[in-house]
Amino acid sequence: MRAGLLAAITAIAMGAAALPVSSKDAGKVVLSPASGKSFQVGSEKAVGYFMAKDGQCELTLMVAPVGDFDSVKGAGSRVRFAVAPGRTGVFESSEGGALQFTCEIGAKSMTVQPFQRVAYADRKSG
Repeated sequence: MRAGLLAAITAIAMGAAALPVSSKDAGKVVLSPASGKSFQVGSEKAVGYFMAKDGQCELTLMVAPVGDFDSVKGAGSRVRFAVAPGRTGVFESSEGGALQFTCEIGAKSMTVQPFQRVAYADRKSG
């Protein structure tokens, strides 16, 4: 299973094609259908791609810890979810790293914006 996941991540990463967006959106990339891109999310590596299906972006995201896969039992997982055009879906790591996926109108592309989730407590309300 781990070898298959590693092979899938490697194959998608090797075929990755993403276009950078304007400099004011540093880190944001645009995915075309069936083109993958790899991202660092906390201490994990995520490789994602999407397919247009029924007017939506069907996203597949494979996530695994960075390092030697042979020494980590049960390493890696695959997450799949649909994002409607004009809407966003978010993947968050347990360490606060996150990726925001936005399906563009017509499901012709998907933008991905990495960000860091920061906990906030309003000390005035308690």
